[in-house]
Amino acid sequence: MTDEKPTLTPLVIGLTRPPMMWGIPLNAFYIIVGVTLIAFLVTTSFWSAVIAPFVYLALFGFCSRDIRILDLAQVAGRRTPRTPNRLFWRTNSYGP
Repeated sequence: MTDEKPTLTPLVIGLTRPPMMWGIPLNAFYIIVGVTLIAFLVTTSFWSAVIAPFVYLALFGFCSRDIRILDLAQVAGRRTPRTPNRLFWRTNSYGP
């Protein structure tokens, strides 16, 4: 047995970063496309494309602090159950 330290390779943040387009993750880009498309289908006007830059800026602001904020929100929405006393407290309350 030797007391040599094992060779470590540093983990580069680029290896763990999700695929991105225009500085935001792809799932945020899909949200922009979806919101713009739904707005177009509701209004049947090409003026609904004006919404896209505002949605992009909002999502860029959310993702600038934590790149995985949308993934965290998705997991929290799936894993956090609704409680029976939600109607009384108007929120999920796990205490009395």
